[in-house]
Amino acid sequence: MTPSRARLTRDLQRLARAYGLLAGTCDSERVIAGTISRDWIAKEVEHAVPLAALPQALFATQRGKDLLATELFDDENIDPETIDPTKIDLTGLGTGHLINSNRIPKLEPRIHVAVLVANILLGVRLYGNHGQGVPSLDNDILIAAMIQDAIGKPYLFSSLSSDEFEFVDEDYLHTWFGGRIAALAFRIQQALLEFEAAINNSTQPSIAADSHMHSVIAAIYSARLRLSARAAGDGVIGFLEPSQRDELKRCGVGIDDDFPEEPYLRHDYQLADQAFKLSAVDHYALREPLRNTLMIAVADALENPDKRERLSGRRGKAVHEVHLNLPIMEYFVASESPNSLETVHLASLEMMRSLEKGRRKSMSTMTAHAFRIAAMAERLLGEALEPLVVSLAMLHDVVEDGSRRVTGYDHSLKKIMFRFGGPIAAMVSELTDATALTEGADKAKATLNHPHLLSPEQQYNVTRFTEMDIQPTDKRQPYTLSGIVVKLLDTVVSLEEGIRDPEMMKGWWRHSGARIFWAENMRGSIVNPLIERMVQEMALSESDPEYSQRPHRVNRTRLLAGRALIDSTLNYLDLYTTQNLAILADEYCLDAGQREFLIRTFNNNNIDEEHFIDTVLSELLTEERLNRSIAAGRVPERAYVTLYPKGACNDDPVDFETFLAYRKSALRRKVIRKELGTNSSDKIAALDLRNQQVLAMYDQKMQATELRNPV
Repeated sequence: MTPSRARLTRDLQRLARAYGLLAGTCDSERVIAGTISRDWIAKEVEHAVPLAALPQALFATQRGKDLLATELFDDENIDPETIDPTKIDLTGLGTGHLINSNRIPKLEPRIHVAVLVANILLGVRLYGNHGQGVPSLDNDILIAAMIQDAIGKPYLFSSLSSDEFEFVDEDYLHTWFGGRIAALAFRIQQALLEFEAAINNSTQPSIAADSHMHSVIAAIYSARLRLSARAAGDGVIGFLEPSQRDELKRCGVGIDDDFPEEPYLRHDYQLADQAFKLSAVDHYALREPLRNTLMIAVADALENPDKRERLSGRRGKAVHEVHLNLPIMEYFVASESPNSLETVHLASLEMMRSLEKGRRKSMSTMTAHAFRIAAMAERLLGEALEPLVVSLAMLHDVVEDGSRRVTGYDHSLKKIMFRFGGPIAAMVSELTDATALTEGADKAKATLNHPHLLSPEQQYNVTRFTEMDIQPTDKRQPYTLSGIVVKLLDTVVSLEEGIRDPEMMKGWWRHSGARIFWAENMRGSIVNPLIERMVQEMALSESDPEYSQRPHRVNRTRLLAGRALIDSTLNYLDLYTTQNLAILADEYCLDAGQREFLIRTFNNNNIDEEHFIDTVLSELLTEERLNRSIAAGRVPERAYVTLYPKGACNDDPVDFETFLAYRKSALRRKVIRKELGTNSSDKIAALDLRNQQVLAMYDQKMQATELRNPV
């Protein structure tokens, strides 16, 4: 590995670790509110909500009027500002007109500060000093500025359970980021404390200008101001649920004030204003673009609260204009450097802009989900990690979840192409679900049947791209190797979210029917063929003595990384299956011994399908047990359970097809481990232990939320 390549790999690995650290420490923190409770998060989890159930206060805002225009006047060229919500009878819509809860404005997660800080400082490095750049503002400083807010906080991904964690201290940072980044992070945190103390005491801050500290401080305080400005522009506090408002009130927020965000906006403005006065703040790439957008807009809102709506919205002065005027967004051409660290940072900014309201069906925000994929990629791929993979981790949900119907933005593959170039847009299209649910599965089958794996360079060279149409999950083309990697990583993180937070799921997703159907027929129809294709390639690399001479060979570093990725994917699929079987056992009122028998029999290769049907499906998972569970309120109706189709009525018979296919996939995973040689006694024992941890954690969480009522 050349010195430049080694340096890029080192910087990329530490950036991915920084993303993971932020996802594990700061994702439950919100602007103004600080660290929020699990009950608050449970209310934010993505779900369908009746339009008529939303608070009237929301529809008086710009975002609310945009929502009404989209939902009620979608076929008209209407100006949302002309809508008078008081003249619309939303109650007449009833409960049938549902929208995605991710279209409702929310207080932003504090991890967005880190995204902004990194991109602001990157702009200084590339375009500061009157356009000449500041190369000494290196990646270590950027990462230290990003992670300084994680110091002293629990890292919640230390184990499968969020109740078990380690704290981020000097030893932790030194181990994972090296001595220089650790020292810089503590130094930045201390400088921030000294700066705020000086401002609070009305004295002049005396922060040394060495190591670019002035620009770092200005970047951090302007990023924090951007978050509070969006909250003020959206007027989020005014239409929070009563329990959320009570939680804010306990934190000292004046929830009943006409402008409850004002004290926090003013405080952040004053800190940013003083930070911009520090002598060594880069003027060209930091002070000037932010002062002429963010600072002016916030000052206007503080002077005249009627102007605060201008701060937010799709064209808001404190959001849209700030992002577009950052030098990294204005000047950097990602299409010329698709596999670079700079493009990774730009991708994180694009993701944050489009998915700021996005929440998963778990504890995670969409930003943290992308960050977690990046961190998992670093851990599993090692030296095979490339910037392109991390950029795809940032962008893979932007088009799908940044659509008008999900988060209210009209994001598209063409916008990705405009910002990042054709090849990256084409790779994002691989990972974006199409409107036809079968196209992802068809694409995966094409990948399985293709004679060789395709690299992104082979599939999406510039000349070819100009001749092709970009379509979500285009089934005409196999997945590229990078697409396979990100799809598997996305699956691992999605499974992890479900395993860690089963009590956060709502409606269908709390029960075995939706979870097992998703795992087998939706995600499984894509992931299973991709795993099989990777297994084929590894077998070929070992059996063919001429493999190293093949034009489409995969190098040894990537093969080793692929083996680790497959092994981890198989493990998480097994852990998720164990939890789903526990859910199924609850749905049928099984006791501990019966549940253990269900799990053991389900995973036993020596028990054929006929015997499994006789001993488990016919004798254990009986209709009588399910009826008792429904009567007790444990299950809404039989359609929620995996042994019945989603539209099942009370007199419909059982349907074993999905569940038996799910078992077949689980048994196949055991065979794959044997084929790859990853079924050593130590690995199997470790997996068994983790399965027991999943069951114990599930029992604890279900008991705590009173979902396991005795029948």
